[in-house]
Amino acid sequence: MPAMSAAELTLADVRAAARRIAGLVCRTPLKPSLPLARRLGRPIHLKLESMQDTGAFKVRGAASMILSLPERTRRRGVIAVSSGNHGRAVAHVARHLGIPAVVCLTRLVPEVKVAAVAALGAEVHADAADQAAATRQALELARARSLTYVDPFDHREVVAGQGTVALEILEQRPSVDTIVVPVGGGGLIAGIGVAGHALQPSLRLIGVTNDREPAMYECLKAGRIVPVGESPTLADALPGALPADNRWSFRLCQEHVEEIRLVDETAIERGMAWALRREKLVLEGAGAIGIARLLAEATPDLGADVVVVCSGDNVDARRLLDVVERHPEP
Repeated sequence: MPAMSAAELTLADVRAAARRIAGLVCRTPLKPSLPLARRLGRPIHLKLESMQDTGAFKVRGAASMILSLPERTRRRGVIAVSSGNHGRAVAHVARHLGIPAVVCLTRLVPEVKVAAVAALGAEVHADAADQAAATRQALELARARSLTYVDPFDHREVVAGQGTVALEILEQRPSVDTIVVPVGGGGLIAGIGVAGHALQPSLRLIGVTNDREPAMYECLKAGRIVPVGESPTLADALPGALPADNRWSFRLCQEHVEEIRLVDETAIERGMAWALRREKLVLEGAGAIGIARLLAEATPDLGADVVVVCSGDNVDARRLLDVVERHPEP
């Protein structure tokens, strides 16, 4: 199949997704960060996707895709592979609609995320070695049971749903010139790029990800999809290779993302500790990774008006408290 052109995913598609998901998704706050503003000498705002009912932005894309399905197809049920947050989102939407949901996870997914998916009534498989194995398992089950596979990041309607974050940011803060976005498979930053650049072409998008086998970073550097491994990281929502047949997120990241910056584990811990101590926010590793990158740069190369997307809060309380204890107030 020929590659899709960027014109086939537009601002109109993102706006249609926003209308479709309005009953299932929160309009999340944009919180001024006075501590970061003082430290960096410019306005910094935090887009609190951690305040979604599922604790992460993923519900936008999951709801967008599932609600776009024909009723007859939807009723047969859905299946997803996930590092936790997407699975929880799919289970949440399926429960709301009264349809079956199956979620395939890896053994690296924290128990708090596995339990959250199961609590929503989904059938959970959490025995895959890595994301590639979990994806194979999900696709096999989808074929066997006639379930619809809800891709975590590489689907037109998923990307459109994630792009609704940009609509809200630009309504809440029209003066923003830079958005800092966590990057795993790239669906969130791709969607933000489609909507954000349509509304404000000069908008700067900076991705942030962990430095342990960062898939999108390596693919953009190579200019093509390349295989990467999957290592444990505190930002457990981000790892996983891009599939070789990726059609949407990689191409859109090539078009819309200025750069991706890497963050090590110690910096991620500091970001989580800062969020709790200074911002009074519970954030998981991926949710705090944008804050972490700003704190790690002595003179960060940013614009004059910055929004940081805080993508999720699904972290075990004991793990978070351990992190905070290792990083006392600076």
